[in-house]
Amino acid sequence: MAFFLLRQAFQGVPKELEEAARIDGCSELGIWWSIMLPSVRPALVTLAIFVFIGSWGEFLWPLIILDQPEYYTLPLGVANLSSAFLNDWRLIAAGSVISIAPILIFFLIMQRYIVPSEAGSGLKG
Repeated sequence: MAFFLLRQAFQGVPKELEEAARIDGCSELGIWWSIMLPSVRPALVTLAIFVFIGSWGEFLWPLIILDQPEYYTLPLGVANLSSAFLNDWRLIAAGSVISIAPILIFFLIMQRYIVPSEAGSGLKG
């Protein structure tokens, strides 16, 4: 998914910007750094959010590897709160809110970069 997302983002950058940078004498690295990366920043931030959510919510690999409960990740700890004989729903709900909080904070910090700015595109409509 990451390759598809970034491929589509890079293909969405107008060729005119790249050609104008070449005419102005910009190197390939300079074109990539000053033209391409700012243009695909929303896709990069979206990918960063997806990767963070995927790694934060990792359940199966830590379940296989970890054998001591004090090393459990938050999803494993929340799943460990539920048992066959006793479900304390207040603890499970509190653990779920605590495990969602870092994802929400990360999204709130990164959301300003998701909406592309038209001021930096360099093209007139």
